[in-house]
Amino acid sequence: MGSPDREDGQVIATRTAPGAAGLPHQRGVPLPALAERDEECALLTGMLHDLPEGHSAVVTVTGAPGCGRSALLAAVAAAARAARLRVAHVPCCPSDPAEPFTVLQQVFTGLGVALPPEATGPVPPDERVLGALCRDLHTALDTRPLVLVVDDLHWADTPSRAWLHELAGRQAGAPVLLVVSQVSGLDTWRPPATAAAHAIRLRPLGDAAVAGLVREQLGAEAGERLVGHAVRGSGGNPAVLAEALQRLRLEPGGPELFPRIASERLLRLLDGLPAELTAVLRALAVCPAGFGPALLAELAGCPPERLGDALARLRALGLADGFGGLTEPDVGQRVLGGMSEVDRDAFFARAAKLGYDHGVANAAVAAILRRTRVVGEPWAVEVLVAAARIGRGEEVTALLKRALQEPLDPARRAAVLLDLGAAELLVDPDAGDRHLAQVLSEVDGGGLGEHRLAAADLLVARGGLPGRTLVAAFRRPDVSAAERGALLGLYWLADGDPHDRSEVGGYGMPPLPERPADPAQAAVAAVLLARRGLRPARVRGLARAALAQPVAEACSLTMRAAAVRALTLTGDLAEADAHGEDVLARARRQGFRMLIARALAERAERHLAAGRLTAAAADLADAHELVPPRHWHPMLRARVIGTEAMVHVAAGRADLARRALDRDATEPGRGLGGAFLLYAQGLVLLEEGRREAALARLRECGRRLSARGWANPELLPWRSAAAKCLVAAGERDDARRLLAEELAAAKEWGTRSAVGGAHLAAALALGPGDPGHAEHLKQAVELLRGTGSDLRYATALAESAGVGDHLAEAAALAARHGWRRVRTRLDELTGRPAEDPRHGLSEAQRRVANLAAAGVSNADIAAALEVTRRTVELHLTNVYRKLGIDGRRQLAGALAAREGSLSGEEVRP
Repeated sequence: MGSPDREDGQVIATRTAPGAAGLPHQRGVPLPALAERDEECALLTGMLHDLPEGHSAVVTVTGAPGCGRSALLAAVAAAARAARLRVAHVPCCPSDPAEPFTVLQQVFTGLGVALPPEATGPVPPDERVLGALCRDLHTALDTRPLVLVVDDLHWADTPSRAWLHELAGRQAGAPVLLVVSQVSGLDTWRPPATAAAHAIRLRPLGDAAVAGLVREQLGAEAGERLVGHAVRGSGGNPAVLAEALQRLRLEPGGPELFPRIASERLLRLLDGLPAELTAVLRALAVCPAGFGPALLAELAGCPPERLGDALARLRALGLADGFGGLTEPDVGQRVLGGMSEVDRDAFFARAAKLGYDHGVANAAVAAILRRTRVVGEPWAVEVLVAAARIGRGEEVTALLKRALQEPLDPARRAAVLLDLGAAELLVDPDAGDRHLAQVLSEVDGGGLGEHRLAAADLLVARGGLPGRTLVAAFRRPDVSAAERGALLGLYWLADGDPHDRSEVGGYGMPPLPERPADPAQAAVAAVLLARRGLRPARVRGLARAALAQPVAEACSLTMRAAAVRALTLTGDLAEADAHGEDVLARARRQGFRMLIARALAERAERHLAAGRLTAAAADLADAHELVPPRHWHPMLRARVIGTEAMVHVAAGRADLARRALDRDATEPGRGLGGAFLLYAQGLVLLEEGRREAALARLRECGRRLSARGWANPELLPWRSAAAKCLVAAGERDDARRLLAEELAAAKEWGTRSAVGGAHLAAALALGPGDPGHAEHLKQAVELLRGTGSDLRYATALAESAGVGDHLAEAAALAARHGWRRVRTRLDELTGRPAEDPRHGLSEAQRRVANLAAAGVSNADIAAALEVTRRTVELHLTNVYRKLGIDGRRQLAGALAAREGSLSGEEVRP
């Protein structure tokens, strides 16, 4: 393919100097006719016609060997000469890479211009040099157009290719039509994005074209059987067809002639090659880039001083390219296929060992090892695992599976299985679960606690750690006491209610100790107590005891994260943040994407608790990028999606919350994750005004939490959200009952943030008209101050905007954190927002004005908008001033006139 004699069967191109200089352009000259290339010829003819008008363009022609690339380029050159355009036709050769700027030399020589000195320097050209060479060419052209045809560009030297790339991107100077051809598979040259580029891929000739050429060339001898053989046997390849027809003109041939010629075109390059060239071909077939000439020569058994000559000969034959590879995969398969199976395996193993001994990149050596049988040496596993760590997707799992074929001691086998399971969680989660479960319950040997607990952490991070797997690991005889303590803690931490789960209910796992000394069990006891909303001081003590323990070999990252969650529920947000950052840092050091994503999702929950909404959204986005939601276990996926929706609702973006729920739609399964999703769905439905559907979701969320004894309102305050639905439906007594229950549960829990949050929720649900509204807000402000729950505190301040300095403090917090909902509420309550550029009224003012214009009383407006009557009066005063009217009687007419005026402005040309 791409050999110097251009075996395209239609034309043999030679180096041709630019011609037709100074002659007037002749329009309407088409390309010579080529079989089944009408569209390509028409495209190129149009470009030739447009060139004198100043329209430069780039055309890349690619195709398989023998497809007629050279013929098409020769036709372009011929048509350009017939049109009296300046033409430079430069076919590249395998020897070109040995000398820089071979293409440039031919073009400048044809123009009668000396080669610029920049093209002859010893230093590789940079952008400045390439730009200067392009300007030199345009100066030589003197605004006259040029058709530059470069055949087999893949043979060209690197400086020439770089120069052509620079030339193709030029917008100023003489117009140039650059037409280049490349062999498919070697078509690495691409025009710049700034060029007017077109791509032509030459495909095999169709059956009708092949039949027509056979009849045209052979006349009466072209019977239907022969035509059928040509169609099927040539594959539409013009070079195969041309050679077959040439033979048929000399002597008759049977049906095997055409496929035989196709095979001969490849075999003739391999059969009869000197042994040295065959050995070099085999080395090229086995060794990827990175081995270098010295190692390639050693593997091939070729003297180093003769390797360069051997490679040059292979390139000239079209078997090897200029980058150290083979031009066709079949070449490698054929030369390796000529070896015995034993010799071939030994050859691959020797290549891999050679690469390893000489420091070749692990990825390159691993690619060879994947094609070998068992090597039986430790270095092979080392290379495969190292390559997997920098690989991507299914390549990683393939490398690790190959590593598992080698003989491994228990610790090494557990480590490889751990890496394999972690990688599979991102491409085949079910397979990942199986391999991680193997680490926990099937790999024998002592001292594997670090690997077992890492596997458990990964399974928990994804959200699905089966209880039976934990039980099997817990009962292993080779499990240490510290490891057994962590496994027991993981069992009781498992999402859902372990007492109810049929898959583990009959195994009789021991209960958590009443006063756990084990740090992992202390962390679990803390978070379980916190969910129930009991004994916050005890929860703090257990969580801090768990986090104070030094990180040992048998230490579960999940346990430390559980202690952090417990501190978040106690309202110790700063302390939780500090330890949470440590968990995230440890996850990053371990390098497992699933662990990092879970740590980010948990940090997003802490950000949400503190009101850091932008940071929460960013962490969730990063978690999704590391692990797409479809790869999370459904139980945890529901929690992550629910958290994202809650963040958007808190930010006042119900539209984004709905998009999050719909984008990664999942069912609210059992466990805490399902409760999170039900709660988030309820909030979004409430924002959308679908109160009945919202109430149903929220009640189901509460039912699930209550069934497990999870009463802490800091976990999910479903009662106050449901109360909002009931108030909107006029069922205020039921709403008060739910709010009272939430406040009682918050007081049972006893933290300032919980009790203050419950008072705020009651005030928001009942509205300003409720007798207890002011007292609830007062309690909320006092209790939430200094807790770290800044969003709830700012909301309480905003709702109490008429008291003392609350307005300024709320506004400052809202501005600092970018809380859109708080700012909007402050606008509604104070009547001093930024004006709407459409009509000078704020959104809050417009709502009040429209209701007033419709005849609604100030008291009813205040009730409808959940603001005070004084706020309504302030809004109306500002509206009257901005509209230039005296009072309510003129309001409807002024609004109508203003809207009509604005409509006219919008359509004004």
